[in-house]
Amino acid sequence: MNFASVPHYFNIFPTGNIPVPVCIGDLPMSEYNVPQYTLTEEVAGYLETNPLVPGVIVTRNGKISSMISRHKMFERLGHRFGVELFLRKHIVELEGELKAEAFRLKSHIPINMAVKVALSRIQERIYDPIIVEFEDESFRLLDVYVLLLSQSQLSQNLNSIVSSLNTIEMMLGNEQANPASTLELILESMEKVLPAHHLRIILKTEFDADILPHPALLYQNEPLQGNSIYRSVLMMNQPIVLEDVHAVPAWSNWDTPDNTRCWLGAPITNQYGAIGLVSLARKTFSPFSHHEKEILLAFSRHLGNLFEKAIRSAEKRRVLEKKYSVI
Repeated sequence: MNFASVPHYFNIFPTGNIPVPVCIGDLPMSEYNVPQYTLTEEVAGYLETNPLVPGVIVTRNGKISSMISRHKMFERLGHRFGVELFLRKHIVELEGELKAEAFRLKSHIPINMAVKVALSRIQERIYDPIIVEFEDESFRLLDVYVLLLSQSQLSQNLNSIVSSLNTIEMMLGNEQANPASTLELILESMEKVLPAHHLRIILKTEFDADILPHPALLYQNEPLQGNSIYRSVLMMNQPIVLEDVHAVPAWSNWDTPDNTRCWLGAPITNQYGAIGLVSLARKTFSPFSHHEKEILLAFSRHLGNLFEKAIRSAEKRRVLEKKYSVI
């Protein structure tokens, strides 16, 4: 085995449309961990066979002890007498030699915040992998390069959203534009900057579902009337953020997944008032921010204009159909 070489890091994201993660807990990670008395040779062999694993979590009695990064492990083994001193000894020996630490973050932390915290570490540890702790007390190892790539993807999405909003406004101002195409663009743009596990647009039944059919649209009064939180959004005509639905006795899962944890809703209005709402749900504890609330409010205004346009288009079609049927 060539311990002097360090496996090359490369982009592990799939090509094509990359789903936007909600928090660091949604990023691809390694679950590789070993007890402190595992032979270093075994760990080195595993890392060399699995080039995408950024390091190893060392445990003591099932609890996190430290983390040894791939780079630092192979670097030390590649130094003079490294193999002789550590290869056939327990990993705890190398752990002590490297003064390995365990830098931990909770799984619900937003990506941008995690990047800021990770890069604030001392120079020698800036690019060390991060141990991510989940609510069920499990833990995994996140490659900082994966974290940075994900932040880059989010930044690209934010940059492109300005262009998307301008395009949406142009389509809404064009009477010839297809409302279904405009809706698709709105939903795609929302997904890029408002990551969520569930998205639904609920409209009052006074609108015909044939006006603008789409799987994300629900034409039902029951959720709007039966869920007091939904009613509050419509009555106050303001978005509402629930950081943890478990802490809200009035919450009920009318249309969101049973394991919903965080929720954001914004009203959809037209010239006559509230006609429905946009519902976003997250299954992990990653509360929607004030910034995300404002972004959703902007999109909900566009949705209100879109449905107004769709109604006018439907009325024109009915008039034409009636006219030609008489002829």
